[in-house]
Amino acid sequence: MTEWIYGWMKGLAFFFIFMTAVLNCLPDQKYRKYVRFFLGMLLLILMTGPLLELFRLDERLSRTAGRNLLEAEVESMENAYQMEGLQEEYLYQGYQAEIENQIRNFLTEQGIPAKSVEAELEPEEMKVSSIKIRASVDRDKVLYQSELKEEQEKLEQKLEEIKAELSEVYGTEPSHIDVAVQK
Repeated sequence: MTEWIYGWMKGLAFFFIFMTAVLNCLPDQKYRKYVRFFLGMLLLILMTGPLLELFRLDERLSRTAGRNLLEAEVESMENAYQMEGLQEEYLYQGYQAEIENQIRNFLTEQGIPAKSVEAELEPEEMKVSSIKIRASVDRDKVLYQSELKEEQEKLEQKLEEIKAELSEVYGTEPSHIDVAVQK
């Protein structure tokens, strides 16, 4: 027991020498109070060490700290997983919107007024699984009912050609591309 007390006192003596050396080596006095506070906290830990050991509070404190650290790590991992899920969802939605925008622009370049364009993706591969296009004839350009029917047939034929092109570009089966002319 006396050796233990002697070792403890020896540790305190070394700490006081270290504390004095650090405080004397500070280049500016404005940091002195912060360093002193930190060293004071270390001294408090050194002083209470034997008291904690005496009542076996050091083991309990160690277990509690370990448990709290583990809980914090688990919570951090859960938050990271949730954030990763959100990132994937936003990436999925952004990619889907971009594909729909590309198809809409392509149809506009081909002279096809698209009413709606919808694309569905396979979540795992981020590959286009299906496309749905709804188009209609511009009624302002058509005067007669017979012209309307003729324009609708031309549009249907053009959409079938575009269906084949979209199938090649996006690697989607033609049967999964739904094109229709709204009347």
